[in-house]
Amino acid sequence: MVRKIDAIVLGATGAAGQNVVESLQNHPWFKLVALGASSRSAGKTYKDAIKDAIFFERTPSEDILNMKVQDIDKVSPEDYQIAFSALPSEIAKTIEGKFAKKIPVFSTASAYRNEEDVPILIPDVNPKHAKIVKKQQEKRGWEGFVCPGPNCTVVGLVTSIKPIMEKYGVKKVHMVSSQSLSGAGEKGIRLNSEYRKSVEMNVLPYIDGEEEKVIQETKKILGNIKKYIITPAEIKIGATCTRVYVERVHFESVFVETKKENNIKDVKETLSNYVSEPQKLQLPSAPQKPIIVFDDNNQPQPKLHHDYGGQVTLVGRLRKDPVFKNGLSYVVTSDNLDKGAGGGVVLSAEYLKKKNYF
Repeated sequence: MVRKIDAIVLGATGAAGQNVVESLQNHPWFKLVALGASSRSAGKTYKDAIKDAIFFERTPSEDILNMKVQDIDKVSPEDYQIAFSALPSEIAKTIEGKFAKKIPVFSTASAYRNEEDVPILIPDVNPKHAKIVKKQQEKRGWEGFVCPGPNCTVVGLVTSIKPIMEKYGVKKVHMVSSQSLSGAGEKGIRLNSEYRKSVEMNVLPYIDGEEEKVIQETKKILGNIKKYIITPAEIKIGATCTRVYVERVHFESVFVETKKENNIKDVKETLSNYVSEPQKLQLPSAPQKPIIVFDDNNQPQPKLHHDYGGQVTLVGRLRKDPVFKNGLSYVVTSDNLDKGAGGGVVLSAEYLKKKNYF
């Protein structure tokens, strides 16, 4: 039996952190051995630390729930082989950098996403970008590295665009998101929070900083890489990001102008037949198909998304768009936790492990 890799989760008490914990439970390659959080939670059992904001679909084992949470400022990276970070971005830069000097760090935070020597990795979209971590190690003198996932809103967008871009080229994209409460983190999942109350039976038409992240990260993820340098994709992108009263799974309306002429039947086949690196490598967390396309106009729906799995991207209402030249429009759902946060970074760790980056 192959010995599992000892893992610590940093920021384990938040929504994304809880999802990392879920994704690591009974993982065939990684063994969850420690949980880290702020001094406010340090010393408590994990069960007690999260009691006011529990967001599990699959309740962890008693062994995990009874683990003592450690103070992230006092934890030594040398005690572990890999770290998963779901820290708030304002402290992630410092803590993740400390750990990356010694071990690989896979992060849901935005702290390092815009650094030139850091990939924003989605293995079924831009696996070639992973090699940038070698340049990062050389440049910074680190034994480990930082490898963040994208903003959760970006995942369904870039996953659905990638096959279209490969076949037809893409000139313009506009996306309107209806983002779930859990995407707001703790304030979205605490039942009595003022933020959650403000969304109830309502739509908040603006999420601070979200639209800028969608534009910047989409261009980077879909960009070309040459000699460890990413050239952002030359796509005009517009985004309108809103918050809706849905517990989990983001919904997006997407409008695309392709460079080449397209037809709906071919586009559907292109999306449906797309096979990415995680499928080829048979990674433990990879879905059988990365994208499922529906003919039913009532699909996909956030409420029904998990009938098909948390890591899959669902596309529906695929049709010609009359506004754009060579225009397409469709709707997409993507799990903002399983795919867009904790589960996504675990998949990235599986990919880099399989490719012998650590």
